[in-house]
Amino acid sequence: MSLMIKEAEEAAQKIEALVMGQGPLYRKLGARLRELAPTVVGTLARGSSDHAVSYASYLIPQCTGRVVASLPPSLTTVLSTKFYLKGQVVLTVSQSGSSPDILASMKAARDAGAFCIGISNENDSPLAKNCDVFLGMNAGKELGLAATKTVLCTQVALAMWTAEWAEDSKLLQGLKELPAALCRAFQIGLKAPAGFLKGAQNVYVISRALGMTAAYEMALKIKETCGLHAEAFSSAEVRHGPKEIVNSNYRVIAIALPGSGREDVLKAAQELAEQGAKVLVISPEMPSGKLAMPLLTLPNIDEARLYPILALQAFYPWISAEALGLGRDPDRPRVLTQKVVHTI
Repeated sequence: MSLMIKEAEEAAQKIEALVMGQGPLYRKLGARLRELAPTVVGTLARGSSDHAVSYASYLIPQCTGRVVASLPPSLTTVLSTKFYLKGQVVLTVSQSGSSPDILASMKAARDAGAFCIGISNENDSPLAKNCDVFLGMNAGKELGLAATKTVLCTQVALAMWTAEWAEDSKLLQGLKELPAALCRAFQIGLKAPAGFLKGAQNVYVISRALGMTAAYEMALKIKETCGLHAEAFSSAEVRHGPKEIVNSNYRVIAIALPGSGREDVLKAAQELAEQGAKVLVISPEMPSGKLAMPLLTLPNIDEARLYPILALQAFYPWISAEALGLGRDPDRPRVLTQKVVHTI
C-alpha cells in the first residue's frame, strides 16, 4: 500500500477529532465574523492548499452572501500592491506555514487592516504566530509528496468556520456525520478497478460549482502521480473552446454532484464521449438514460455541500492505484522531490 493511500486513510479519524474537539474555537470565530461583518474574504494559498481554499470561494458566498476573491501572492512580492482591506477578512492557508511569499502577503494584508485567519498543519509555524486567529489542520505529520489528508482537513476547517459564521445547523450536523461517510468513500476508492488512464495522453476533469474544488485538486494529482497532462474545467467553460481538441486520446473524469450542476456535468460528459473520449463519472448514483459509463460511486449523504470532500477521499486511493498501473510510484514522482516548496 502506498504512503499516499495510508495517509488518505487517516483523514476520517483526523477530521472526526477536528470536528468534535475544536467546536468552541470555531464558534468563537463565527461570532467574531458576525460582529466584524466583512463584505469580502480574500484568500492566500498555493498548490493543493489553493485548491482546498477554492472550496471556500463557493461555500462562503452560498452560505453568507459574501464575496471571496483570490489574492495572488505576486500582487505583493512582484507588484508591491498597496491594499485597502480595513474591516475585511483574509484567509491564509499553507501546509508548512512558512512559505516566504505567503507570509509576506499575509503581512501586507494585516498592515492594510485585514482580519487574518490562518490555517496550517504546523502549529508553531510563522503563519500560526502572525495571524489574528489560527486554525490547525489537525492532520498530523504528512510525509507523502502528494498531499491528501491535509487537503481534506483544510476543507473541513473551512466548512466548520463558514457554518459557524452563518449559524448553519444543517451544515454543522453534516460535518458531524462526515467522518463515517469518508471511511466508506475511502473503501470505495480502494476497491475500484484501475486501468482507466491506460493509454491516455490527456485528461480533462469537469464539474460545476462546489464540484470544481475537487476538479482542480484531481487534475493536479493526476499530473503529480501519473505524469499525464490534466486540466480542470467547468462543464460550462469546456464548451467554450477546450472541447475542440478532445478525441480518443483523452480521458474525462466527470464529477457530477447533487446540488452542483449534476445534470449539466453529465450532459457535457456525454458530448465529450461522443467525440471519442473515455469518461469516468464520480457521483453518488448511476447516471440515467443512454449515459453508459464507468462509475466511481460516492456514499449518499444528506448535506450536498460536503460531496466535494467525499469525491476527493474516494479519488485519492483510486489515483494511487492508477499510477501504479502505469508503472509509476505515487510516492516518488519523477522530478518532484520536495514535500514543502518555499516559493518567493
